[in-house]
Amino acid sequence: MKIGFAQQCITPTLPVRLAGYARTRIAKEVLDDLFVKVFLYQREHETYGILSYDLIAVDDVILRQLKEGMEQLRLKQENFLFTATHTHSGPGGVLETRQGLLKPALDVFLETDPKLTAYIAQKSLLALKEALKSCKETAVSCARGTLTQIGDNRNCRDFKGNSDIAAVFLEQEDGRKAMLLHYACHPTVLNSESVRVSADFPGAVAARMKQHGYAVCMYLNGSCGDISTRFSRRESSAGELMRYGHMFEEKLLGLMQTARPAEIREFAIVRKVFRMDVKPPGSIKEAQKEIAAAEQRLQKAHQDGIGSSKLRVLESRREGAQSALSLAQNPYAMTSCAVPVTFVKMNRQVFVCVPGELFSELSNPLQGNQMHFIGYTNGYLGYFADEFAYDHFYYEALSSPFQKGQGERLMALTAQAAAELQRKEY
Repeated sequence: MKIGFAQQCITPTLPVRLAGYARTRIAKEVLDDLFVKVFLYQREHETYGILSYDLIAVDDVILRQLKEGMEQLRLKQENFLFTATHTHSGPGGVLETRQGLLKPALDVFLETDPKLTAYIAQKSLLALKEALKSCKETAVSCARGTLTQIGDNRNCRDFKGNSDIAAVFLEQEDGRKAMLLHYACHPTVLNSESVRVSADFPGAVAARMKQHGYAVCMYLNGSCGDISTRFSRRESSAGELMRYGHMFEEKLLGLMQTARPAEIREFAIVRKVFRMDVKPPGSIKEAQKEIAAAEQRLQKAHQDGIGSSKLRVLESRREGAQSALSLAQNPYAMTSCAVPVTFVKMNRQVFVCVPGELFSELSNPLQGNQMHFIGYTNGYLGYFADEFAYDHFYYEALSSPFQKGQGERLMALTAQAAAELQRKEY
């Protein structure tokens, strides 16, 4: 197959405010650099690709600035996936928070920064140009397995979560190598106290695999809206990042031994738009009462000396209550929202690309040998949580812009569309 790949550093000028946690964090140093990574696939006079960013998310703020430059390179945006690793130690200001669904979440994602997004778009175009130049015949092999002790359901460790891991290994005629890694977990080894720029554990994995000759290591996140490192991390440090990187490294080296050559016989990208109901305005008074109750629970937990992981669960409930108050104070101007879902078919495999943080509890019944989920892709609309999360006042449900039941509805529509795609030949 004819494939090209490249990457460009997108680490911003310091100091910079960091996104991902509802508290002010100003980074004055870099732990490890952030990158935009590109993979291109040329097929029947068309070029397809993936751009992955070491950012909290990516949406039209950056994509609009890329469009003209991509057209000059004769690349069609509709042939591409734009995704993010979801690191919580990258810069804020990269999403549209001036209006729309993310406006109430300004404290998490920060004010849109046109200069920063223009810089990232410029670097993206440079990476695309390099990847185009590097397109050549490439051997492709794939492997799948499981990797535990990384992520768990962050609200209840007894829930299933998702430990599936998949890797695609690429090697060009001149020996240049790259890889794609698919795994579902919030990159939150570095917690809300961290004030250093970092790609979190996806960056640590890339650093480890670079030592094995992999010039580009792209991390594609899965349905990790409810999966994180909350219960598996021992501390928030550079050393802990390296421990995670080493665990991935060992697993990937093992997968290399079982990887089988692959070729793409069928290929298609299909885009669907589903309308989801948005939350109606809530009560400011009720939201304030919930914040007070959350504060009480947290204070009692501190007094009882409970462990840091359980404390973090209670802290996230308080953050959810604060999000609910922000939603009540900034009600949405719409009653429904268009949710663009991209389906990529390769042979009998269908990859469902969702613009936000999908719960594994929702996608697990569908995910299997022929259906896989990629999150944070082609936009960012917040959490897609299950009804259980709403009933138990989880942070993700409280901060989600969508009404209870919309996550289940999205999965029903997704299953129908994927089944139609699998039946159709390309």
